[in-house]
Amino acid sequence: MRAVHIGLVQKKEIAAAVERAAPTLAPDVVRVQYRFGEDWTGDSSIYFGIILSDHAASQEKRLGEIAQRVETTLEDAINVEELGLQSYFNFRSQSEQANLKDPNWP
Repeated sequence: MRAVHIGLVQKKEIAAAVERAAPTLAPDVVRVQYRFGEDWTGDSSIYFGIILSDHAASQEKRLGEIAQRVETTLEDAINVEELGLQSYFNFRSQSEQANLKDPNWP
């Protein structure tokens, strides 16, 4: 995949798409954070930090299903393939994020 530059207009469109999609992931997801960057190959990428509710994070049998739904919903909402973006997802529970107090995550 080729690297693309994400312009201001695209960033605004992506922000609006994430804002629309995030509520559809509740109650399992309590917050969606993201940043843009390049991956190890130099491709333009979007890095998501997903905060799961403690209840969702504690349900091991459902975690795979929840993660897949989050990834599909967000990738479809922002059209990652059309934009030529690589997407990466990291998940944390509310408790884990509160304990780590990492303001720069993801």
